[in-house]
Amino acid sequence: MVGKANDKNILDVVAKILNRSKTILQVPGKGIRKLQAIRNAKQAFEQPRTANHAIFVCHQVNVRAIKLAFALKTSGWQITLLHKDNLPYDVSEYFFETKKIKDRWDALNIAAKYSPVIYHIFSNYNFELAHVFTKYKPGKIVFDNYDLLTGMFKDETSITDYTSLEQYCYIHADGICSRDLRIQFLKKLNYKLPEKILFSEYCWPENKFIRVPKLTDGIHVVYVGSIEPNPDSPVGYLYELASHLSKAEIHLHIYPSHSIIIGLLKINMLRFLTEDTISKYVHIHDTISLLELRKEISKYHYGILISSKTMNFGDDNETYFEHMGGYFLPSKFFDYFDAGVFTLSQDARFIRFIIERYDGGCVVNSFEEIVEICKKSPIAISRPSSLLLESNASRLLRFYEQL
Repeated sequence: MVGKANDKNILDVVAKILNRSKTILQVPGKGIRKLQAIRNAKQAFEQPRTANHAIFVCHQVNVRAIKLAFALKTSGWQITLLHKDNLPYDVSEYFFETKKIKDRWDALNIAAKYSPVIYHIFSNYNFELAHVFTKYKPGKIVFDNYDLLTGMFKDETSITDYTSLEQYCYIHADGICSRDLRIQFLKKLNYKLPEKILFSEYCWPENKFIRVPKLTDGIHVVYVGSIEPNPDSPVGYLYELASHLSKAEIHLHIYPSHSIIIGLLKINMLRFLTEDTISKYVHIHDTISLLELRKEISKYHYGILISSKTMNFGDDNETYFEHMGGYFLPSKFFDYFDAGVFTLSQDARFIRFIIERYDGGCVVNSFEEIVEICKKSPIAISRPSSLLLESNASRLLRFYEQL
């Protein structure tokens, strides 16, 4: 009886194991999905490439990805978009198809079903997707990093998990697509990098986003982008800027990238200006679609592009080292150019080169200087053909094809 009981117990255990295995096979866990994705990526790497096809992969779709897709589409390419976050707006005009991914292994598994000329991976402070694609390549990988953390962030010790992944992606990608000159700093640090291309965000064609007439009830200055709401921070400069401009009866329009700080921004502004002054000269707008932004701000005259109360990256900047100013080129620069807004910029090497070459702005060194320039008659800005997306698309295609 004892033996039979033991036999029965053993059979029960075996049956449970078999049932559990069946369940695992039906609903793959992360470990199994990982192995499947890696295997599929390896098989995909051996497949012949589909001409004129690229796959864009990103957590959150930003305007840079949309602009690059537009540039490629004008050259007859089809772009498949794999994205994790919900799409902030309709992008069907720019992509042949879009697919929402669950995580990095889902992305790799879906990507392996295709055989494009290139997989173009976009990162913005999150390198998990890029790391998986550069490690388990389903094809040629281009790494496109929105910001360089390594060697630029002062408190790099707090983000070592991010920088280690970032460095891996830079070294192991087949190519690097850079929006500014920050990649040059990695070369100074003696990183061995693959082929690279400087491909900024450039300007839309003139018929894509029509400009509206300029306002005529005074001078209007605009700031677009991320905002430090703390007025005591060295980079919380908008309050002081608003004070200087309003005293000269110049309007300031603020378009925050993130709506969550709008309430705090309005409250803090009352520490510096009266409600009457704010209602007349300081206009804090709701966050709007980045695809609508250029047309919206084209009615203004001047655009602000500075990093702190002292204008530049300096010892007082809490985030970046001073040398950041020699390499960066923010996306808002091309927003201003697109909108025909004269850029008032800090003394940053790359920005200075472009605005001087195309008469698109000037360097400023103080709030007082900003006010003095704004008192003058606004200067009309055109879109130079060499800064248009379609004028640069062929460079990106040649880069893809040489990898």
